[in-house]
Amino acid sequence: MVSCRLRPFVRMFLLFCLVAIICQQTFLHGLILGVEGETTLASNGSIDLYTQKEPYSGKGPDMPSDAFGPGEVVVLYALVTVDGVPKQDLTVVFCVQVPDNTSFSMVGKTNVSGIARVNFTIPEKYGVESEIFGEWVVLANVLIGGKVFYDRLTFEVGWIIKLVSLRTVWMVGENLTYRRYFGIGGDVGLEITLRSIAMSIKKATFSIVVQDELNVPINHLEIPNFEVQPNGKLIYLYGVLNIPKWAHVGNATVFVSALTAPVNQSGVPYCPAISTNFFITIYEPLTITFHDVAIVRVTPSAYVVEAGQMVDITVAVRNEGTTNETFDVSAYYNSQPIETLQVVSLTPYSQAVLNFTWDTSILSEGNYTITVSTPYLAGEADRTDNVFIDGIIEIKPKPPTIIHDIAIINVHIPRISLYIGELLHVNVTVTNEGTETETFNVSAYYNSLSIETVQVRDLAPNTQISLVFVWNTSYVHEGFYQISSFAHPVPGEIDVADNKFIGDVVEVRAKPKPLMIHDVAVLNVSPSKTLVYVGEVVNIYVVIKNQGNYTETFNLAIYADLNTAVIGDEITVGTWIVRNLEPNDEKSLVFHWNTRNMAEGNYTLSAEASVVSGELNIENNRFVDGVVWVKLGVLPIAWEIPRWLLALLFLLALFIGACLAAAIVFALLWRRCRKKKDQVDKQPTRPEVEFKKSKTCSVCGKEFPGVYTFCPYCFTFHGKDYE
Repeated sequence: MVSCRLRPFVRMFLLFCLVAIICQQTFLHGLILGVEGETTLASNGSIDLYTQKEPYSGKGPDMPSDAFGPGEVVVLYALVTVDGVPKQDLTVVFCVQVPDNTSFSMVGKTNVSGIARVNFTIPEKYGVESEIFGEWVVLANVLIGGKVFYDRLTFEVGWIIKLVSLRTVWMVGENLTYRRYFGIGGDVGLEITLRSIAMSIKKATFSIVVQDELNVPINHLEIPNFEVQPNGKLIYLYGVLNIPKWAHVGNATVFVSALTAPVNQSGVPYCPAISTNFFITIYEPLTITFHDVAIVRVTPSAYVVEAGQMVDITVAVRNEGTTNETFDVSAYYNSQPIETLQVVSLTPYSQAVLNFTWDTSILSEGNYTITVSTPYLAGEADRTDNVFIDGIIEIKPKPPTIIHDIAIINVHIPRISLYIGELLHVNVTVTNEGTETETFNVSAYYNSLSIETVQVRDLAPNTQISLVFVWNTSYVHEGFYQISSFAHPVPGEIDVADNKFIGDVVEVRAKPKPLMIHDVAVLNVSPSKTLVYVGEVVNIYVVIKNQGNYTETFNLAIYADLNTAVIGDEITVGTWIVRNLEPNDEKSLVFHWNTRNMAEGNYTLSAEASVVSGELNIENNRFVDGVVWVKLGVLPIAWEIPRWLLALLFLLALFIGACLAAAIVFALLWRRCRKKKDQVDKQPTRPEVEFKKSKTCSVCGKEFPGVYTFCPYCFTFHGKDYE
């Protein structure tokens, strides 16, 4: 262990080095992550710094510890883990900074539990408290896998319980007033102000002694086991001591000490004693009483509850005056009363514990502030502690009761009579009457035999779904069958009476023998165009259908009739044998009618299917529709130009155009080249100038190449004809 007082510049240098090391390790670790793409083992390391001050020891990252007093031993612990497993034999550095800006370091090694431990004692420097009193900062560092991990801890150092002030007072009506003169044989009133820097409640014993001008103790008072509230709350305590008639008149002194326990129980001071002076007079003795009650502690049984849950609120009240007191104590949530209880004849410096019960069944969810108060007493000395605001209690909605319940609410079938081999759709409606999302199986039955089982997945509460079961009756005998459905119970379901639903009765009958029907029909006749010239080809589209229930083979003929008034003069355009046309099948056919040698006129088109054996309806075998007007052409057919000749003429025109374009481009290029050649021939030739190989400068006398018109050494210009 190393302990020393460092100069400011040395401390700054060491701090700089520590920061540099941490930054370097952070950079290297980040570089490793960037290259490898994953964290190392050290990335899951941690260190937790804390003290021995339970329950406020500072466990957890960057948490404060409870306070320490002068002369108290501080034990520092550092728990080092990697992935939650303690690490042994790792060196931990503890750096402690004191409020006077001095610091010291200590080193410890982790044991088998992963804990490093060091300790030191808070120095006792009476009169120079500013050097040690205040916030102490501890930093613990450990190196794991090339990376520095640290935790920070703070704690206060000072008098755990400090006597802040002491004065002699008395009550003037409703007002507490400072007084320095008190008559012999009467009382002297005291107001003691104190506070605690601890995070938990501390018990103290207060010893009060009065000495007269001759330093003779004339009276004393001891207040044992007095609970002092934590976190720096100012507490006002009142006392009355009688001045005996044998006391010496003159200046008197009151001394107050705060001890850890009564003197006969080895109590030691929390802090230095305080004192104040007053004057004992021979006249005007006073009888003084102080009234003061305080709410010192409010503790609910829980800070987060469900609506309807009872909350127990424990309240501690104390009589900080000098007479017995009877008073009411009321508890509130927000501004609404919870309950009022009475405290009867509470003796001075003692406290009572009250238990309030808060029924939250009528409250909605939200945050509620608990407040406990007591009315002001007549002539109460301190009214600042009559109200205590505990904090916020969160009320959450009561979770609903979990119910598992599915039900079948309907089974519907579209018909109650069918033939063997037909399909029957059974429609089943299922609902979730519970509070949870359910997955379950649903089955449909005819009598006791299963039709089908399907799974319903994730059916939400208060929703329903329709299922369709298909019953194939191909292998069912004639008879009557009861249709029903059953939803298989889910785990935890109690009401299973509605899981089954009985539907209607269905009659299944044998199929009657089918009626033999032979019927072929022509559905449509349409030409590709209605105006043609003699010699053109017309496409005639015909649609036929087998409207019976037997496969048929028959003949189909297409006719063109120039004069419909004359029967038998129709021209047969074409015939077709339709083979094996299945029942209810349609077929489209195309006939090509060449109008060469046809007389000019309007031709009515018709199609006729031959009558098949057993056909009764022959009206639809013939279909008449469409008129084609055949005209004589403007030019004879012999004058028509073949397509191949048109294509050849087109290619010849393209070739001639390409040749003309090439000739024009060649002529332009030849003209351009000829023009350039004429321009070159007309340009004059430049006379060649001979230069001497070297010249001599007339100024500096040095030789230089003859191509220069000036001396490159002295920069004298000589001209191009300089010899």
